[in-house]
Amino acid sequence: MADVVAAMLLCGSNHAPIAVCLPLDGHHAQNSRMRAQWEAGKPLSKQLWRRIVIAKIRWQAAILDANGISSSAFDLLARRVGSGDPDNVEAQAARRYWPLLMGEGFRRDRNADDINALLNYGYTVLRSLCARAVVASGLHPSIGVHHANRTNAFALADDLIEPFRPLVDALALRLVACGIDTVTPEAKRAFAGLIALDLPGADGTTTVAGAANRAAQSLARAFQSGQAADITLPTPPSALELAGLDSLLS
Repeated sequence: MADVVAAMLLCGSNHAPIAVCLPLDGHHAQNSRMRAQWEAGKPLSKQLWRRIVIAKIRWQAAILDANGISSSAFDLLARRVGSGDPDNVEAQAARRYWPLLMGEGFRRDRNADDINALLNYGYTVLRSLCARAVVASGLHPSIGVHHANRTNAFALADDLIEPFRPLVDALALRLVACGIDTVTPEAKRAFAGLIALDLPGADGTTTVAGAANRAAQSLARAFQSGQAADITLPTPPSALELAGLDSLLS
């Protein structure tokens, strides 16, 4: 029987990776990718973070547009993001985005039991997806390009999830509109189905899971090439494509 040269990923009950078992030889790509990731300089990391923030802001604009809300300011914000986002344009966009999408009285609170609980659950699902994609791409999940908390084992997943977060926001809004404002079994099923939602891509339609894997693989290439332009982040969907979220509510 031929040896199978593959990584074995062990996941916890929340589907997030908790351990990875690697073969001792035959995985030269993994060795070189982790080395390149570890040795990536600040300029590359800052340029990668710039692209991630721009993608997130453009996704926020797409979600607003799909809900009939003007996003004209977001194009300007995206163009103002510098290397490493020194002016924290990401936060400036968030301060505009949340009141426009959720209403003036909304406050993002990780400990609240309202729609925030739905957001927290949805982000956890996508964070797990991104963590799996990162590990499967031969990268170490704890070495981020921007997030760098010493106690965060999935800092790189927290970088990669950013453009995908608005998808959770859009689905949470739909759930609340259907009378689901807590983390019910119906809400859990909807968020679990989110990873199979079709998205536009440079090479045609792909799923959210496919887009996450592509982003992680391209990030590995960017570390190896030293070129931030090599990263491929998900393309913001149209209102018609976002209408696919309604199928998750049935």
